[in-house]
Amino acid sequence: MRLLFILLFLLPLAGAAAAQPGPAPARQIAETRGDALLAGFTRDKPGLAVLVARGGQVIYERDLGAADLEHAAPVTPATRFHIASVSKQFTAFAILQLAQAGKVDLDADIRRYLPELPDYGERITVSDLVHHTSGLRDQWELEILSGTAIDSAIRHKAILAMAASQKGLNFAPGTDFRYCNTGYSLLAEIVARTSGVSFKQYMREHVFGPLGMNDTLVYDDAADLLPNRAMSYSVGPAGVVRLARLNYSNYGATSVHTTTRDLLKWSRELLHPAVFDPALVRAAEQPGRLRDGRPLNYGFGMAVLPVGGHPALTHSGADAGYRSLIASFPAEDATIVVLSSGAADVGKIGDDLAEAFLGPVPPPATVAADPARIVRLAGYYVNDWTPGFELRPDNGKLYFQLGLLRREVSFLPDGRFYVFSPLGTYRLRPDGTIEEHIALSGLTVLHRPAQRVTPSAAELASLAGAYHSDELDVTYRLAVRGAAVVLSSLRSDPIPFFAADADHFENPQARLTVLRDASGKVTGLTIATGRIKGLVFARTP
Repeated sequence: MRLLFILLFLLPLAGAAAAQPGPAPARQIAETRGDALLAGFTRDKPGLAVLVARGGQVIYERDLGAADLEHAAPVTPATRFHIASVSKQFTAFAILQLAQAGKVDLDADIRRYLPELPDYGERITVSDLVHHTSGLRDQWELEILSGTAIDSAIRHKAILAMAASQKGLNFAPGTDFRYCNTGYSLLAEIVARTSGVSFKQYMREHVFGPLGMNDTLVYDDAADLLPNRAMSYSVGPAGVVRLARLNYSNYGATSVHTTTRDLLKWSRELLHPAVFDPALVRAAEQPGRLRDGRPLNYGFGMAVLPVGGHPALTHSGADAGYRSLIASFPAEDATIVVLSSGAADVGKIGDDLAEAFLGPVPPPATVAADPARIVRLAGYYVNDWTPGFELRPDNGKLYFQLGLLRREVSFLPDGRFYVFSPLGTYRLRPDGTIEEHIALSGLTVLHRPAQRVTPSAAELASLAGAYHSDELDVTYRLAVRGAAVVLSSLRSDPIPFFAADADHFENPQARLTVLRDASGKVTGLTIATGRIKGLVFARTP
């Protein structure tokens, strides 16, 4: 479950060319390339808004497709997009403001502000929420496992209640990083309680208003009318467009609605503080640390990562059909914003725009696969967070296989390899485990070799029964269907799992662990989904 992203705001084209930075021929070449990249976003397709700026001036801006296909309303510079997790940097900045004002202590236990949360026996600080080091389970994966349809009405108070019902953590606070939307929902509640006004009002008066982000707001009630909104769509493999409904009345982790031009104002403040205290802005840009001092790539709702090969302060977002990307480039004094309402690949678009307008950065050189190395790496690997994966040799190459997903492995000269991007690399350790570097956090995850098993019919039958989670208030029935075990409840569609290693079952989204007592009797299950680990379902009579 891992989830995460054309062009720029425009000075009036006529007569503005002389004021725009960069040689005109180079700029024209970049614009031509940008237009070619975006040629498929026509008026009969879901919306896309793109902006590129240098030195605070828009050098490229395109508003494409439809904001509302049913009413043939085109995307314009005033179109508001739901920006999903890009919202987090605004929530984090509000927390920093309140900390500077002495109303919030970043190192305080969050129960000082949210006393209804359980005592986990571990101190979770406000800073842990900001940096995704709290160990809290992610709200969306909890909601899905509870049987809540993700396109149903999601209310902020329900997320708070879900967080308060949890009895366990993914890990001890401050010892690891795991992206957690729950933490940012709690941060929004802390903003409201310590400021004395609603989160929406605080953000309007203290963050968006001072920056002149007049088209930006926290959308905290899905029943409210919102002018100039881009609707949410999905596009199927055959090109069929459908509504992808989003009914969020929750906020903090998501639900800011804004425009590319307003986001440029925010990015400009990050690059050249002029409205807020520069020390406050610089603090917001600093990556966090674990309690043992290990540094993170992630800070106050932003990561320090390359976009198109250029170092940037950046974040992306994805909810329903909405996709968003903002990247601020200190070295180039540049900004790229990409907003989509039809699940466009904004990450690739952002990379391509950075290459076109900021210059190409050659990817790292790769080397041919050593046959002996391929043999050493081949096998099945598991971890405690996600489904396992296989590394499979085929015709002199090595392939990464997870469910139906199959990708060729690329090897680097220093012995590391990668599958999707050179930002996320793997290396084989002497003990036979594979260490994966996670770009977002800057930390690593270990994958250990395992042997697949094929349970007998009797072994599968022994698992059948009912399993209940007090933390989610849901009961699943486990039934055997051929080679699969299937979990189902009154509130969710059946979820099939297939045999993995001993006492484990998997599908491409989750890993199921069978719990046994000392005699070997099955007592329950735990589920891991990428942002949840060790969630217990106890077997019921």
